[in-house]
Amino acid sequence: MLQSIDSTIVTNVGFSDEVDSFRPQLEVVESDDSYGKFEIAGLERGWGNTLGNGLRRVLLGALPGIAITSARITGEVHEYSSVPHMREGIGEFLINARGIRIRALSETSQRVLTLFAEGECEVVAGDIMPHIAYEIVNPEHHLATLDSEDAKLEVRFEVERGEGYKAFDPEESPSIGRLPVDAIFTPVLKANYQVDTMSGRMSGKEKLTIEVWTDRTYAPEEVLDTAAKIFKSQLDIITDANESEEEIAANLPSGMGEMEVKELEGELGRRVINALIRHGITTVSQLSQYTPGQLKSEVRSFGDKSLNELQNFMIKIGAWEDASNRP
Repeated sequence: MLQSIDSTIVTNVGFSDEVDSFRPQLEVVESDDSYGKFEIAGLERGWGNTLGNGLRRVLLGALPGIAITSARITGEVHEYSSVPHMREGIGEFLINARGIRIRALSETSQRVLTLFAEGECEVVAGDIMPHIAYEIVNPEHHLATLDSEDAKLEVRFEVERGEGYKAFDPEESPSIGRLPVDAIFTPVLKANYQVDTMSGRMSGKEKLTIEVWTDRTYAPEEVLDTAAKIFKSQLDIITDANESEEEIAANLPSGMGEMEVKELEGELGRRVINALIRHGITTVSQLSQYTPGQLKSEVRSFGDKSLNELQNFMIKIGAWEDASNRP
């Protein structure tokens, strides 16, 4: 009987340890070239919404891509004119052109795609001439309808790399013959997330489910990975700043980084010390993050005499390089 009780206790302890050591991981539930469903189970309470909302905002607004930004139609000079024997007006054609989805195959400085169609036919994105650096991923996309054997349509599309969505600014003056197009750079068409509270052995934890729909220029796994890296890079701004300050402090003499500027009387004049404190520079560590040029331009009442006095002190403690010793 005692052995049975001991066995039960050991089993429970092992089960608890297993939960405590569980590390949330990304699981691909479903994925193809345009749709992906992903789950992260075992998140601490509150982190589901924090990660889900942040990733969704990046997915919809900050991912890079290729898009058409303008068009030049042979023989036409403005969006209110028309192309002979084309059923759609120029404005409708430009709206349709906005839906052309382009995948970059390599880096290139060339930014022009050419479309040529003639005769009675439906004009689709696949009629754009092949390009070594770009691929049209939705060649079936409708652009226009030509209704006569005499019809002819020739267009030069300008493409650019960008992020999110860029609407044409009407205050910009396009060159003659250049018709601007609102650019949809983001490869993500739609993104949702859902947070569920888990039960059983994961009771109290959260499960984050993310769904992503793309335009096929990138796979869902790729865009989610890119979004996470962009999200992390924004947090690195904070951590890098702290690391930079720590590195500067490490290069100063022991205890010097934490020394307050007001304690430097004898090394620096009262005028210099007051000017630094008024600017919000209160420690030597903070002061070390400035260059002489920044101090002269940003700190009020900081002239050449004050700068020279401070520069001699900073060179002495090793915070600044002595320019006179450079080769």
